[in-house]
Amino acid sequence: MMASTSKKLDFEEWKNDLLAKTDRGMKFGKSIGANDLELYITRTRSLNISIQSGLVNAKQGGQVGIGCRCITNNKIGFASTSGMSDEDVNFVIESALNVSKSLREEDKRWKSFVSNSSMGSDGMIYDDVVNCSSEDAVTGANSIFKEAKSFDDRVIAANGNVQIAYGAFAVANTEGLAKASRTTFGVGMSYITAKSGDKTKTGFHFLMGRGVPEFEGIGKNGAEKAVKMLDSQSLNQTGEMKVIMDNIASGQLISVAMSNSVNGMSVVEGRSAFADKIGDQVGISSLNIFDDPQIPEDPNMSAIDDEGYPRSTKAIVKDGVLMSFIFNQYYSKIFETENTGNATRGGQQSYESLPSISSSTISVTPGNKTLEKIIEETGNGIIVTGLIMGMGHANRISGDFSVVSPSAYKVENGEITNPVESITVAGNLYKSFNQITMMGNDNELTFLGKIPSMAFDGFTVSG
Repeated sequence: MMASTSKKLDFEEWKNDLLAKTDRGMKFGKSIGANDLELYITRTRSLNISIQSGLVNAKQGGQVGIGCRCITNNKIGFASTSGMSDEDVNFVIESALNVSKSLREEDKRWKSFVSNSSMGSDGMIYDDVVNCSSEDAVTGANSIFKEAKSFDDRVIAANGNVQIAYGAFAVANTEGLAKASRTTFGVGMSYITAKSGDKTKTGFHFLMGRGVPEFEGIGKNGAEKAVKMLDSQSLNQTGEMKVIMDNIASGQLISVAMSNSVNGMSVVEGRSAFADKIGDQVGISSLNIFDDPQIPEDPNMSAIDDEGYPRSTKAIVKDGVLMSFIFNQYYSKIFETENTGNATRGGQQSYESLPSISSSTISVTPGNKTLEKIIEETGNGIIVTGLIMGMGHANRISGDFSVVSPSAYKVENGEITNPVESITVAGNLYKSFNQITMMGNDNELTFLGKIPSMAFDGFTVSG
């Protein structure tokens, strides 16, 4: 118990510790002539346990690092380093300052760092994540594995996975900004392979949130999906069909459609299909899409973005009308609009990256029909479930896509009949907003957002 208490108290002190580091860094930077300076310091811990075929693969780690931007006469210098000692802070500031002084080209579009002093909400901090031991995580992953293996004799491989993480980051700059935010994260997942004769199929299931998930059911549900697909038959059809997508499949479509079309950088650089459509009807009248970093159960919920701008919920599409784009500080100044708090430092080591733009969590207002009712009212068509392959390769400028669904079912006379072999589904990301015929009332948070199941009319299906 003493170790768990110490661990909890240690994490509670992280924000203050990081802020103290940035404060000292700001003073050092000014002392050496860095008049326009930003420091980003992050610290995380993570635990990843995977059990496959009875073998345990355990990874425990995290990241500690600093990213620094220094501006000298509109020349942007950047440097980063792992660690967060005073020597590390001094080194990265001096390096960024030297880089900015050595550059020949000015960035005429540069304006300023973030100065907004307000904060969004930080989100719940779950002690069970902070105090979760490697033994606890192994027990959880093992229960997922055993549950899947015992489901059916046709399950030939099962992977039980548990990921636990917590962390904090702080941002400070010479505009007087000094802020920090924390989060906790937990996920349990199964990935299952089933085989019958010469047919092999896969299935997966997961639970995620800010706390340690309940492990019961994760293995069983993944195994059930894989076993069901063993009865798949060839569709033997090509043409336009009604297509239902469950929340994972529709989540992929909507999140990919949003990734470029409303991104402020793409808008400024003329690569967005929605660049000139603010105020235009882009979808059905019941379509409401939000960028929402303030969902309490969401691990992505944070008080600030990666430049220190306050996080808030933003309507992107309201009643089918395009309302706004998303921006970080740099591109909001170029576009002469409000920063929306969507600065993100990507990559496994976030401190090594300059701030870019990305959505936080995409949410779509759900409809009033159960998935069963949508299937009933669709009559005849296809239901696509789970992950679809190739959506990430869609043409995000034109919107054209052609994807493969390895887990789909035929719908006849308002009922699911049999699973089908892999099918191809083709359409257009942006036209699809007007092809939605129904939206489900499911409102579950997934790693793709908070997006309900949807039915579309006019996609081309081949299989």
